[in-house]
Amino acid sequence: MTVRTDKPHESCGVLAIHDPTGRMTDAARAAYFGLFALQHRGQESAGIAVNREGSLFCHKDKGLVVEVFQDMTLNLMTGHAAIGHVRYPMQGDHGVASAQPMVIDARGGPLALGHNGSLVNAEELRLGLESQGAIFETGSDAELLLTLLARHRITTRRLEDAVLRMMADVRGAYALTILAPDRTLGVRDPLGIRPLCLGRVGDAFVLASESCAIDAMGGEFLRDVDPGEIVSISADGIASETFRSAPVQLPIPGALPAAPSAAAAGGLCLFEFVYFARPDSFLDGASVYESRLAAGQSLAAEHPAEADLVIGAPDSGIVAAIGYSRRSGIPYGSGLLKNRYVGRTFIQPTSGERESMIGLKFSALRTSVKGKRLVMVDDSIIRGQTTRRIVALLKEAGAREVHVRIASPPVMHPCFYGVDISTWEELSAAEMTVDQVRAMIGADSLGYLGLEGLRASTKGLVGGLCASCFDGSFPAGVPARRLSEIRVPGVLKEER
Repeated sequence: MTVRTDKPHESCGVLAIHDPTGRMTDAARAAYFGLFALQHRGQESAGIAVNREGSLFCHKDKGLVVEVFQDMTLNLMTGHAAIGHVRYPMQGDHGVASAQPMVIDARGGPLALGHNGSLVNAEELRLGLESQGAIFETGSDAELLLTLLARHRITTRRLEDAVLRMMADVRGAYALTILAPDRTLGVRDPLGIRPLCLGRVGDAFVLASESCAIDAMGGEFLRDVDPGEIVSISADGIASETFRSAPVQLPIPGALPAAPSAAAAGGLCLFEFVYFARPDSFLDGASVYESRLAAGQSLAAEHPAEADLVIGAPDSGIVAAIGYSRRSGIPYGSGLLKNRYVGRTFIQPTSGERESMIGLKFSALRTSVKGKRLVMVDDSIIRGQTTRRIVALLKEAGAREVHVRIASPPVMHPCFYGVDISTWEELSAAEMTVDQVRAMIGADSLGYLGLEGLRASTKGLVGGLCASCFDGSFPAGVPARRLSEIRVPGVLKEER
């Protein structure tokens, strides 16, 4: 039985590498290093598909990148192009069958696809395709996208045209890498909700969810893939085109009108800066590290506290805590240690076992916190059990006061775009007032960074931001079966 964690999880990380000269033979090994840098985006399974002289070979399994790929396996996976994937499962989407990349035979040759995100009209599209004879082995959106792509290849001359038609069918958030016998594609959803960037390693081009993967491969970051853009890498070099409107297409039951092509109505997931992305990454022109630092500084201005020491919740709250310390003038120090060898707390079957695991995962530095008034900075509160246990640990270690400061607004809404928060009932802030959350976690005070302060922290950002989990805007829509559940932003359950 899987139990939700106190931290939201991104569903996946994607990567691709393609040498247009065809001289590279170790594309899979290069992809391995890139996936290792993206491991934080998914720990359930990993996979790599490689192009060997026009034939596609895929190896994937459950486990971490270092567990799935051994040196012997990588030695056998020779080729000049490859795509890779790390995955965190969404609810009810477990097992090797749902691991990616997924491979399918299509007109023009086999195709492999890796996907990060979630489609809001997946159910309707799936039912429509099943009525036409399609058979699905998993509930994965990746399999649905690959089926659509294969069907559109029947009536298109170019793979890029089939991708454009597929994009016209679907609604939601996605970053895709697609491997074909003669080319590799990177695709980003029209609103740019899920990140994707482009780099170069020698003669080869790289596509990745985050720039840190390009760095890990010894490459050079070139630019972010634009919202709605299709980047195509082949023997002819690199080319680009943008999805702007729905082209003529076969009628697919359940397909919705084309999503808007401009990012003005939405944009990159704001939670990438709060928690998902690695601090050394750049997303759409903005530094994740600098964003978290600025968020901590704004948090200190919005919610000051009289305290002796500022500490961060490892690891996601540390950079914001440094920012809080700089702005407030309160010294920054270490107050919590994280045991990196303890299993994830969210897989424990009962609340009691889960909280026991939290106690094993975190420990307080008694000599650092004893007798002191603390500001404990974290990135977010989802359910609150982890925060409650950490506050208790600090007080048990002798802290006089614990003032909790959160470097993001209250998470008021679930996400339908590739993050594993599926219901309002999972969210403390959607069910309780700020003071009720404070009492639940046992803090002496609680303060959240305002949404405008968080938005302003993403200095240098090119394009918009999706803040649906904070403001309920849902720019790419909501699954039809969930429309009746939508809550008015800012209205607590007891007030409705």
